[in-house]
Amino acid sequence: MAIRKVRSNAKDTKQLRIQYLTFYNIVFAALWFTAGITALIFVSFGSSRFEIFDEIEPLVRWIQTLTLVEVVHAAVGLVKSPVSTTAIQVFTRVIQVWMIWYSFPESTASSQAFLILLLAWSAADSIRYLCLAMNLHGKAPKPLVWLRYTMFYPLYPIGIGAEWWLMYRSIEPAGKVSPILPYVWYFLLALYLPGE
Repeated sequence: MAIRKVRSNAKDTKQLRIQYLTFYNIVFAALWFTAGITALIFVSFGSSRFEIFDEIEPLVRWIQTLTLVEVVHAAVGLVKSPVSTTAIQVFTRVIQVWMIWYSFPESTASSQAFLILLLAWSAADSIRYLCLAMNLHGKAPKPLVWLRYTMFYPLYPIGIGAEWWLMYRSIEPAGKVSPILPYVWYFLLALYLPGE
């Protein structure tokens, strides 16, 4: 009787985990898809870089900030991802959206790299989260899996390059805040590629 109860509790826990992760992944796929489509709509209406930044940046900053929970997912064993790898990937993006975009909006908004980065993140993460959600219920369709791993090749260097460029562009305004910050930025830029 006790063994049956333990098995039932384990099954319930597994089912709850699958339901939560499915919900989480679908929500984030939808959020990233919405951010990308919204940006493209603004582009199609001829909005300026500054208008696009003003409209989209807060949404993307908060989507990215909310992904900090993924470090918790890995730490508590909800997902099999290594904590250190997850933390590096999430924290580098959170640094980008808060220390670069939010702190130095002029240097970010005036660069085409912002839109490029936003679209790269949006495409990659919409596909990735949808694939993760579907894998929880069997296996994602082959075209989606192919898309996820094929799009990685162009989107990864595009994303890294745009992140690096936006950080580089923020060196001058960072120097106006503190004379030490440009040295910190150069150090981070030097570590950026090996860290990714």
